[in-house]
Amino acid sequence: CSSDLATVKAMQEEGVITVTEDSCYRKVTSDAVRKEAFMAPDIELNDIQMSIINEFQDDVDKDVHRTYLLHGVTGSGKTEVYVQCIRRVIEQGKQAIVLIPEIALTYQTIKYFTRYFGERVTVVNSRLSSGERYDQFERAKKGDVDVVIGPRSALFTPFERLGLIIIDEEHESSYKSDNPPKYHARETAIERARLEGASVILGSATPSVESYKKAMSGEFRLWTMDERVSDRKMADTSIVDLREELRRGNRSIISDELAEDITDRLSRHEQIMLFINKRGFNSFVSCRNCGEVVKCPHCDVSMTKHMASNGGKLVCHYCGYTVEEPSKCPSCGSRLIGGYGVGTEKVEQEINRMFPVARTLRMDKDTTSKKNSHEQILESFGRGDADILIGTQMIVKGHDFANVTLVGILLADLTLFDGDYRAGERTFDLLTQAAGRAGRGDVPGKVVIQTYKPDNYAIVAAANQDYRSFYETESAYRSFMRYPPEWNMLVIMAVGENEEQLANTMDRMYSHIRGNHRNVRHLAVIGPAEPALAKVKDLYRKVLYIKHRDYQVLVDVKNCVEEWLRDDETREINSGINVFYDFNPMNMY
Repeated sequence: CSSDLATVKAMQEEGVITVTEDSCYRKVTSDAVRKEAFMAPDIELNDIQMSIINEFQDDVDKDVHRTYLLHGVTGSGKTEVYVQCIRRVIEQGKQAIVLIPEIALTYQTIKYFTRYFGERVTVVNSRLSSGERYDQFERAKKGDVDVVIGPRSALFTPFERLGLIIIDEEHESSYKSDNPPKYHARETAIERARLEGASVILGSATPSVESYKKAMSGEFRLWTMDERVSDRKMADTSIVDLREELRRGNRSIISDELAEDITDRLSRHEQIMLFINKRGFNSFVSCRNCGEVVKCPHCDVSMTKHMASNGGKLVCHYCGYTVEEPSKCPSCGSRLIGGYGVGTEKVEQEINRMFPVARTLRMDKDTTSKKNSHEQILESFGRGDADILIGTQMIVKGHDFANVTLVGILLADLTLFDGDYRAGERTFDLLTQAAGRAGRGDVPGKVVIQTYKPDNYAIVAAANQDYRSFYETESAYRSFMRYPPEWNMLVIMAVGENEEQLANTMDRMYSHIRGNHRNVRHLAVIGPAEPALAKVKDLYRKVLYIKHRDYQVLVDVKNCVEEWLRDDETREINSGINVFYDFNPMNMY
């Protein structure tokens, strides 16, 4: 039978029935993860780990809250330090947030932490439905969980007694928001911790230049772990000069040395990871007759050829526009048109050709578009269902597979010439993290780095796992070129449908900045210029770069521009133009 609310209330008042409420939250972790609860014995900590944890315990006991930078080589046991520090916080009746840079890391991270904290740990990320995210926030607010794990947005979990924020792989650019407001999770975490009386631990094998500089100056407390746990050796590293491979007639994506190593590992039933930071089959399609590259009609970018996932189509990675691959050049009509460059799909095809008995898995944005797809691929590889895992940067960040003894970095130069002042740092980070996936078990590992620039300082430092050498070279470069963190930078980007109006607005903006800050010494205003992508989704873009050592000067410039844009006359002329600001950008425009 059914009754309306008034009838139920009347029956309750008469004492005929008793009304009780109960909540049932949606499950956001798999059964495989929940089975891990409380299954992990305490790991015997080494002296360095114990020293760090004891110092943290002393600070907690004294109610001292700091920002710590944990610089530990790959495999040095940073995660165990996180666990023990969280335990100290929970013992004080407080909660912790653990930020990870990629959703792809969620499965392995939640699985590890569930072993220690059971059902008191949960996850928050954009792959959850609105209802699932609401449930986890409610659990956190009510105190039903002690630990929340997730990417950048998990930072805003409404804990009532927040005691610790951990940012793992703190150097990652994904911690900076791409959309306004362009906040950085690191800065936001430090400010939230200050407001709520909490501590912050920044962890990385390759700390950002900004964080390491602050640690060197004493603003952050530096913890260093420079050896792997259980006396495990760092993987041996070999740099392969791809120019020499070409001279010997090898035109394959796979160098002779890497091919031999793959054959050897397959024979020993050990696993392999192959990293290339480009998805798709070919990087671009162009005509050999006129040289024209097929571009997206809505964005100023070449289209990428995909095979398996899109049935031989060209895809724009910025707006998603898709078109059939042309059989002849749209510009000159020639049939001498084809794909160039390498992506994950082409690597997978080549590996299947060279090693037909090998079982392969591919992990990139195309294969992880569905819910739980990250988890399924990683769980399958962890079970040993595949011999070789091929993927983009999502496979090299923090994953721990004991049977992986060989890592191949196929084109180490892909991020080296991005036209970005962070290109060297980004290359060093990716190569070091990728190299750290090999030899994490009992069997020693090997890393093969394939490159056209074997003498580049970032590649050499990554091969040697020498962060300090890289930091000193990179800091000198940043200082000489007046880039962050030595100087501060503000990017002002304007976007509009009318290219001529946009250019006029930016010229007038430049003149306004110069006119109102003519007495500010050493203020560099560069532009207006077209960014690397001058058009995205049919919108034109222009940028101004402003540099000065004093951050507040750049804030004043931003405020000056905003006031100018609010002026009645200016607002009418600039109608339809949107302006965005980005301080110390993680990616150039």
